[in-house]
Amino acid sequence: MNTIIIPTDFSSGSENAMHYGAQLAQDLNASIVLVHIFQVPITMNDMPVMVFSADESKNNADTGLNRCREELQQNYPGLTITTESRLGSVAEEVHLIAKEKNPFAIVMGSEHTSGLERILFGSTTASIIRHAHHPVFAIPLGYKKAAIKNIVLAADLEDTPEPLSNKIIELVQLLGASLHIVHVKIKEETERPEKLLEKMSALSPTYQSIDNKKVKDGLEKYVQEMNADLLIFLPHEHNLIERMFFKVHTEDIITNTRIPALAVKA
Repeated sequence: MNTIIIPTDFSSGSENAMHYGAQLAQDLNASIVLVHIFQVPITMNDMPVMVFSADESKNNADTGLNRCREELQQNYPGLTITTESRLGSVAEEVHLIAKEKNPFAIVMGSEHTSGLERILFGSTTASIIRHAHHPVFAIPLGYKKAAIKNIVLAADLEDTPEPLSNKIIELVQLLGASLHIVHVKIKEETERPEKLLEKMSALSPTYQSIDNKKVKDGLEKYVQEMNADLLIFLPHEHNLIERMFFKVHTEDIITNTRIPALAVKA
């Protein structure tokens, strides 16, 4: 059975994503693992003092997870739901759980950060995307529609590795949706989409190139025109400069698109 991991911090954004993930799991006959990663709160006076013990923090986490599970079981009868709470870094622990469970995807809410914090650290969602080897859905706050019929793939037309192409094909086929590939040109260039279209030929995708000086603006306009239900993007990073770009570029996509964004890596 497919598994979907849903990290939650019990905020309205993560609970909205939880319902999106539950509907997706029901449509795909998948199970759910609800995850909460907690830290032990510390107050700084003359000396650091724990506000709660680790046991108290875990009990609070488990209480919240049980409430979420009961809510989902009432709304999505028959759904298999397990819960897990852990102490540690959110991105690292979610990554470890994903290695253990080998899920179909991770589903979580997108977040809004700004200024220096965004540039240096990024959001929790972007951090999980960076660490994860599994697809990550970022769900905008308030987005309710779960049915996926039209998918837009944002392509930079670089050579897409075979494993990545196959993963995209598998995802789109499993979701039973149509694929529309778009390339946003921010400058004059010679387009060569033939290789990508050949690799995606099993999906019979459409292709369009559009001019826009800002990638996020071009994508947002296109997904609206296509009445898209999901935007797939392919984050990548190699060196320090690209890691900095990765944070900003990923943040731009997951915080500005009005539909769910799906990050897929090889």
